[in-house]
Amino acid sequence: MKKYLLILLAFCLVLFSACGGEKTNNVKTEISTVQKNTEVAVSKDLVTKVPIIMYHYVRDVDEKKDGLGWRLSINPRDFEKQMKYLKDNGYTTLHLSDLIAGKVPKKSIVLSFDDGLEDFYTTALPILQKYGFTASDAVITGMVGAHEHMTKEQIKACIEVGIEITSHTKSHLDMSKISGAELLAQVVDARDFLKNNFDIEPMAFVYPSGKYNDAAIKILQQNGYKIALTTHEGEADLSKDNMLTLPRLRIDNREGFIGFKNVLEKISAEK
Repeated sequence: MKKYLLILLAFCLVLFSACGGEKTNNVKTEISTVQKNTEVAVSKDLVTKVPIIMYHYVRDVDEKKDGLGWRLSINPRDFEKQMKYLKDNGYTTLHLSDLIAGKVPKKSIVLSFDDGLEDFYTTALPILQKYGFTASDAVITGMVGAHEHMTKEQIKACIEVGIEITSHTKSHLDMSKISGAELLAQVVDARDFLKNNFDIEPMAFVYPSGKYNDAAIKILQQNGYKIALTTHEGEADLSKDNMLTLPRLRIDNREGFIGFKNVLEKISAEK
């Protein structure tokens, strides 16, 4: 009798284990399905295209007295209208370093400023902060503290409030024409200046006047740069464009607020 009871007990234990194992497998399957669905949901919120806006000065300029300066500038009122438009339409501003992974959230934009100009600190930055935005400013390190350019103290203040500082060479020379040694010095000296004075390791670079060649790209690669901006016109496609020759969308007094709005509406309509 005991023998039969032991056999029955063993059979029940085997049956119980089998049922428990099946339940565990079902739970794992359910978790796997949830994770898969979550991944799909996240991927739908990511894109590979992002508009990178190019600015220089944010100031008032008399077009008749300074035609070039007017074309390099956006007046503060139009600039604020642009920031309000971005805020009202749910845009998120990113740093260039955020693009390294190759994907960005929908309705993202990069606001890039060239030259490290003083009116970025005095005029653009307060407007950016008003709307909760950030930006990337490419500094010509040899011009820091010079006429119309930010001082070290102003650059440090920008960094403290979350502005990304990137490299724009030491002297703003045409990188497609200078020699190998001078080319290297322009990149390395600027990088070292930013590191030594602001304790940052810049991964983003902006070519002066958008000029570059294969040698310039190679120098950037060898010195740790992951992203570089040109003056080629267009929306950046991180899945297709070379990350060291990304295009931008130039915005100045010629486009104004209406041009800015039209560019972004056209991009949105194409997606």
